[in-house]
Amino acid sequence: MLAALTVVGGVGTAEAEKMERPEFSPVSQEGAFEIRDYGALVVVQFTIRGTYKQAVSQGYIRLEKYYTGANTTPEAIQFTKPVMVRNDLAGGLTTMFVLPKAYRVDTAPRPINRRIRVVEIPARRAAVVVFPGKLNEAAMHEQIEVLEAWLAAKGIAHAQDFTLASYDDAWVPGRARRNEVIVTLK
Repeated sequence: MLAALTVVGGVGTAEAEKMERPEFSPVSQEGAFEIRDYGALVVVQFTIRGTYKQAVSQGYIRLEKYYTGANTTPEAIQFTKPVMVRNDLAGGLTTMFVLPKAYRVDTAPRPINRRIRVVEIPARRAAVVVFPGKLNEAAMHEQIEVLEAWLAAKGIAHAQDFTLASYDDAWVPGRARRNEVIVTLK
């Protein structure tokens, strides 16, 4: 059963390749599967009750406003990759942007929108499956099943915080996109 799901997006240009991304240390790789150690991440997040499509569009718009100065500083923040959407256990969908590593929870600009929160995702070891293609709910569930089957075959315990990561904008052809499903290991 899918307890939590996160989706990640970005842009597909040469400029986007220079965008800051969460750092990780590779532990192992087997074909499309990887084990990685991630450091702690500080994110801004916005939660709604609605469809996946609504969460992505509404969450993105509100968080983009925060990044472009709708915060108490008002400070424009350099965009990073990834953008995430998590399906929480209470039925909400939370869109998250990763803040640049120069920020901590206590140093990030405070959001003007009271529904936006700044939180830290703790350091973790995660399993990842990398795949191309356009993202939709069917692709998401298919790749989660692929990753779960690989982990089960290896006897590796995991949480239910699945993350669908995409590093390209919607206009990038599906075959050229890099996507990942990520899940925290226990």
